[in-house]
Amino acid sequence: MTSGSERQRRTARAPRAACWAFAALLLGAAAAEGVEPSAYPDFGEGLNWHRNAAEAGDAEAQYRLGRFYQAGIKTGRDPAQARRWYTAAADQGHAQAAFRLAAMLQSGSGGPVAPTEARSRYEAAAAAGLPMAQHNLASLLERGLGGPADPARAAALYEAAARAGIMEAAAQLAVMKIEGRGLSEDKVGALAWLIVAAEAGSPGAEEARALLAGQLGPAERQQAGDLARALRRR
Repeated sequence: MTSGSERQRRTARAPRAACWAFAALLLGAAAAEGVEPSAYPDFGEGLNWHRNAAEAGDAEAQYRLGRFYQAGIKTGRDPAQARRWYTAAADQGHAQAAFRLAAMLQSGSGGPVAPTEARSRYEAAAAAGLPMAQHNLASLLERGLGGPADPARAAALYEAAARAGIMEAAAQLAVMKIEGRGLSEDKVGALAWLIVAAEAGSPGAEEARALLAGQLGPAERQQAGDLARALRRR
């Protein structure tokens, strides 16, 4: 038999769950597909339900509400509100919210520039495995923004992001390998990553690939090509 206290707990959870489910139903397709909100006659009502879920503490609703404020979907663009809701979601461990909050803290959108907190938020998102967070954190570590420089860790994070398909990270990793910053000089490895980046259409990668290839001998170029093929298979 269900106790009175258990029924009360279920009753308390129900509105929050209903808010999120209804908001997701009304808003999810528009947000995911980039459809104009006007195509959804109940979009405004869905936004209200979504806000209710966010205020009730649902991290996913908080994150999505932040997205709506950042993009200005039925709310008008409000970076400060976006930052507020991203913070609420990130504080609950929402990795995408932490990433977007970090970008706002880094740029000063919606509030003051805060490189130290941006680095901390990127840390959380990178630890959750978000490749762009790994790339952006590596950039801060490489340049010593928001804390001490750490070229070795920057190189490791660039490589993790590059292996996940972030070609900006592949190109920057190649530069660090060429210069021997944060890791041993490795022009063959650098050329391999530039081959991968160039084939993916990364801006400037083809020019950099050709320039570096001209500095290496036939055997080294062959080795780099073999390594690039191995990288693509992973």
